[in-house]
Amino acid sequence: MEEYLKTERSQPWREELRGTAKNAQRVKRERVVMPEQDPVARAANNEEVNLGLSSKQAVEEAYRCLDCKDPTCINGCPVNVNIPKFVKLIEIGMFLEAAITLKETNTLPAVCGRVCPQEVQCEQTCFYAQKLKKPAVAIGYLERFTADYERASGKISVP
Repeated sequence: MEEYLKTERSQPWREELRGTAKNAQRVKRERVVMPEQDPVARAANNEEVNLGLSSKQAVEEAYRCLDCKDPTCINGCPVNVNIPKFVKLIEIGMFLEAAITLKETNTLPAVCGRVCPQEVQCEQTCFYAQKLKKPAVAIGYLERFTADYERASGKISVP
């Protein structure tokens, strides 16, 4: 697994992306807040409270990921999703490719993006939470975004 992650991280597109911004710039960004239904409106319906991220919000949040050399976020994921790869694909707008990456180890990203307790798993082991004592990259929000985007596109990948 370690060699696979090293090979993936050394892909030219990832190296180029890391070169587009210094980590100091990335860590200055605040975590994106997921929009929610108005409390009055949601009291009168059975729709999801969380509305999901827009493409712009997802790219903005993905920008925060430092693409760590030792991606501790993966260690916190029970199914070992290649989190940095799928997040970096979102950053460059390759949302369907991000969905394919998610499905390499997780066939239910829409469900996991909603109900998985990321805050005590992958997000808790994120560099931001561990070393910077800042809110982690919103991995769960990004997982949900990716799955919802894929579904809405009609271009569903089958693992």
